[in-house]
Amino acid sequence: MHVLGISVEPAAGSPKVNVATVELQPSGPVLVESFTLKTMETEPGAQAVSLARLLQGRLPGLSFEAAVIKTAGASPVARRNRAGFHRAHAEGALLFILHDVADVRVEARDAQGLATLSGKKKADLEAIAAGLSVRKYRDAVYAALVLLP
Repeated sequence: MHVLGISVEPAAGSPKVNVATVELQPSGPVLVESFTLKTMETEPGAQAVSLARLLQGRLPGLSFEAAVIKTAGASPVARRNRAGFHRAHAEGALLFILHDVADVRVEARDAQGLATLSGKKKADLEAIAAGLSVRKYRDAVYAALVLLP
């Protein structure tokens, strides 16, 4: 089974989207492909649309049976943080594209919600993700691991 994992990284006013596909093999999960999507747009809405279109263009070349977006968790302290605002816009646009284009199961939750969904411990998922990928793609790999049997 192939699962597509996505995470949005807030970066200097322009979010980046990290994408990874993970496959379950007899020896365990294996990272198949990983890449980053970036936009040159400056306005949050335009950034979200641009990132969603970039993902939409890449989806036909990817093989996956399910997709997961690791979203930002709620901040314990209310903040008016622009980076979080930009990230939320991008996550919503990516979720829309996945539902609209891909005819697969799609989940979007924060780290703890994903761990609960998988029935595994968050620390165990983080350790597996760390072993499969470089730091940049760990959140995307973490997301993909959740729906592997």
